[in-house]
Amino acid sequence: MVLKRSVLIFISIIFTMILYSCEAADSKIKPIKTEEIDFDIDVATQMVKKGEKIIVDIAGKDTVSRQEFNEFLNDMDDAFDGYKEVKWEYMFFYNQEFEDEKVSKLHLNKDMFYPTVYHKDVEVVSAKIVNTYYQDEFFNTSILTIKEEYLGNDGKLKDWYREYLYKKNDDGEWVFYGFGGHVNLSGNGITSDYLELKETTQ
Repeated sequence: MVLKRSVLIFISIIFTMILYSCEAADSKIKPIKTEEIDFDIDVATQMVKKGEKIIVDIAGKDTVSRQEFNEFLNDMDDAFDGYKEVKWEYMFFYNQEFEDEKVSKLHLNKDMFYPTVYHKDVEVVSAKIVNTYYQDEFFNTSILTIKEEYLGNDGKLKDWYREYLYKKNDDGEWVFYGFGGHVNLSGNGITSDYLELKETTQ
């Protein structure tokens, strides 16, 4: 009986320690403060233009050489800070072509549309930094969200928006790390040139 009682006491102590550890960890990962700060919308627009100019240029072509294809992927890798979650080659090209090294001329996918700020009625509508603070500063985060919207009257594009998400690296620079909303559009009569370009594409 003494042994059983000792075991029960030991188990109770372990359970209490685990519970305390969980509560302590939970208190550290629950934010103690969140603040939202407006980010310069002109700077934000220039940030998204970096990748969108590359997209506008490639989407306007019918075919590209294998070298242009590789340059496009390298440029996108640079523009999106090495982000690998989106496979740009599958979005803009046909895999049966680019996966076959013997194919030297690659066709652009004309049944997919990537709206950009270079297209009419697409604008950057907001740019905000959300800083979240925790008891343990290790968990503190600073996220920049740049939001684009379609502001025109086309029913197929109604409610379309895309968010570019950035976080700071160790050097304090904003680095792209993800998307929100709808990255691209396809189907229902959508083509790569679905919207006209604005007068300037610089």
